[in-house]
Order: sequence, then C-alpha cells, then structure tokens
Amino acid sequence: MHPGVFFAIIAAIAFGVWTVFHQQAANDIDYLFGAIIVSLTAVITGLFFLLPKIKSTVLYTHPKGIFFCVIAGFCALAIDYFALKAYGSGLSISIAGPIIIGGSIAVATLIGFFLGEAITSIKILGLLLVIAGSVVLSVYGV
Repeated sequence: MHPGVFFAIIAAIAFGVWTVFHQQAANDIDYLFGAIIVSLTAVITGLFFLLPKIKSTVLYTHPKGIFFCVIAGFCALAIDYFALKAYGSGLSISIAGPIIIGGSIAVATLIGFFLGEAITSIKILGLLLVIAGSVVLSVYGV
C-alpha cells in the first residue's frame, strides 16, 4: 500500500466530520460569514503548527505552488459557502454529504485523467459507482 493512503484516510475522516459540522452550523449562521469563520479557523490553526518550526521550513519554492494554493483557497470558500447553503435549505446530511463528497471524488478523478493519470478499468468502475451513488441520493433520496 502507498504510504500516502494513510494521510488520505485521515483527510477523508476530516472531510466527513467537516460535513457534519457544516450541517450542524447551517441554520445558525450566515452562510458567507460561516465560510469565513471556517477559513479563518484553518489559518489560525495552521499558524499554530507552523510558527514553532518556521525557521526550519521552506515556505516558498515556486510561483506555481502559490498560484494553485490561491485557486484552492477560492474553491475552499465556495465549498464552505455552498455546503452551508445546501444544509441551510433543509437538505439532510445523509443526502448532501455523499453528494458533496462523492461529487468531489468524481471531479478529482476526471481531472486526474485529464492531467495524464492512467485510466484503468477499475478506476472507471469506481468513478461510475461514485457517480451512480450521488445520482441515486440526489434524485431518489430527497
């Protein structure tokens, strides 16, 4: 097993828990303000871990890294805002969560293919199952 799988599993758990907390917050906060709070919390937490080792950390290596991180930041704000809006509209966590997470899996996989990653039959099968599950939940789960 690739050593990065462990980190991906931790990220998946965090993403699932993130989904639950968004659903819990959605009816009690303005969606844009909530998205800003989430992002600000990430910044403060990140600084808490970065500052003790700032002298031994290479922060910047290439403009491309900064560019893609900024684009990811725009996407993160959109994720927070629209997830809060979805839950605030009354969509249940058992429907919105899998659509958001499953949809992100489908998008990331397709972009990976366009970036030149190998397309295998097992990847295509997995992608189709994720898309089918999201469609079933979004059409029949409501």
